[in-house]
Amino acid sequence: MTLAPPRGERALPVLAGALLALAFAPAAFLLPSFVALAPLLVFIAERPAGAAGRWSATRGALATGAVFYGLRLTWILVALGDRSALAVPAYLLTVLLLAATLGLFGWAVHHVRQHLTIPLPLLAAVLWTGLEWAHAAAGPLAFPWLALGTSLAPFPRLAGAADLAGVRGLSFWLAAVNGAVAVLVLRARAGRPCRLAPAGTLALVLVPVVYGVARAASLELRTAALVAVVQPNIPDDLRRDRTAALDSSLATLARLTAALPGRAIDLVVWPEVALPAALALDRSLVDSVAALSRRAAAPVLLGSYGLEPAGARLVAFNSAFLVGPRGLAGPRYDKRLLVPFIERVPFLPPAPMHRFVGGTLYYGALGAGAAAPVMRTGAGSRFGVLICYESAFGALARAYRRDRADFLVNITNDGWYGRDAWYGRTSALWQHPAHLVLRAIETRTGVARAASTGFSLFIDPLGRTYGRIPLFREGVAVEPVLTTSAVPLFVRWGDWLASLAALAAALMVLTAVWRARRSTVPHPRRRPPWRHSREVDPGNPRGYILRLARNRTRGCA
Repeated sequence: MTLAPPRGERALPVLAGALLALAFAPAAFLLPSFVALAPLLVFIAERPAGAAGRWSATRGALATGAVFYGLRLTWILVALGDRSALAVPAYLLTVLLLAATLGLFGWAVHHVRQHLTIPLPLLAAVLWTGLEWAHAAAGPLAFPWLALGTSLAPFPRLAGAADLAGVRGLSFWLAAVNGAVAVLVLRARAGRPCRLAPAGTLALVLVPVVYGVARAASLELRTAALVAVVQPNIPDDLRRDRTAALDSSLATLARLTAALPGRAIDLVVWPEVALPAALALDRSLVDSVAALSRRAAAPVLLGSYGLEPAGARLVAFNSAFLVGPRGLAGPRYDKRLLVPFIERVPFLPPAPMHRFVGGTLYYGALGAGAAAPVMRTGAGSRFGVLICYESAFGALARAYRRDRADFLVNITNDGWYGRDAWYGRTSALWQHPAHLVLRAIETRTGVARAASTGFSLFIDPLGRTYGRIPLFREGVAVEPVLTTSAVPLFVRWGDWLASLAALAAALMVLTAVWRARRSTVPHPRRRPPWRHSREVDPGNPRGYILRLARNRTRGCA
């Protein structure tokens, strides 16, 4: 059994991978979201029964995953290229692991179809959503990037159903539509078209869209706070020299903050690790930020490093601090979900930070936070903080909304995703903020995003972006953050549909495996099939006619 698909088994899997890549930013075409999986599903459905067909389906799905993830995760090479000699191995390992999960999807679809009678649209939706649930629930290796539902971020009116079942609810819907399209293709190829099938597929597409449009029209938006986001555009190579980065960042941020218009601003937001130092241990830094807070007449939320003793050692955290006119105000927030292999090596304790101030902070050495305090603006509005790629996790935003947060703030450093030249800008610069569109729709709250460089922006509860600061430009945007009084079903019930899909997927696969094993064990009292049913008896003319009629009408049943 070879791993690479042989001639004749490459076109459809590769086409599926390419279409999936086109569905996501920066391409972000709409049609591929609804048809990209269909070529792979057609390929799997046409594989013969048995081990050979199952391996062929697995191999084809692996090829789809290799093309899709290989094209859309090239930013890993850019992000890690100047930081670690493991950039290429990390990229290849990530693509391989994610492609392997897609290979498991192909194996499961083929195996379940062979042993259970489940409509292909439902089967594709359950197994695909269960797979995405596993991506998000993988503990230290969790990586819910490129969920199929996220491809609808540029089309927020179509993604309105996310407030019912989250982004994986959208993935369930899109996978079902892809399965329905695959059924149409399979019937056409077999010469068994059915007039009702296109109408059913169209209805499957339109029902969630109609809900999203109607829901958006019924929501009442109100202003939660007037927020200023500051984008200093500090070059990534400069940020690696902590002393130079600290001086340059503070000077740029102070200049931009001091130039804020004389308006009743409720909150000023600086990016992730805006001040690369242990803020709480440097009184002069706190005093400098407090002076800017007094000048802006608003507290400043900024990223820096928090330190906590762990025995005789110090553990550093990627933290968010709120600094008011009198200094540090309220509890800090420590990032809870760390980027694997960048901020922390999975399954290992954080390395000791004996000489943090004035010393070196090594990659993979950060500690993970535990609490998620809701902070307050100067006017009393409540907000929750998401740092960097925590924006990809709907559960964090949901927890803030359940704690009565009025809006969300995301601070991030996207400078390591690319360079100013057009050829140095990777897809992650667009993929990363796309997650926040879904967080806004899921929770029906507004979002303010401050990036070290592009894109800093605002998102309203309907998923619409505004107040955008361009890539690799310094600037300030002052906009009202909108919110609603709605408490969506997703906020109340969480990822309920994805959890049910994961459970159903496990039951389907286990039942199929059990039936496969049972069919290979001879039964001492087993009789020929024609003794159980006249319909399948080739010697019975009436049964033969019934079987022909059943096969002719099966496509429309």
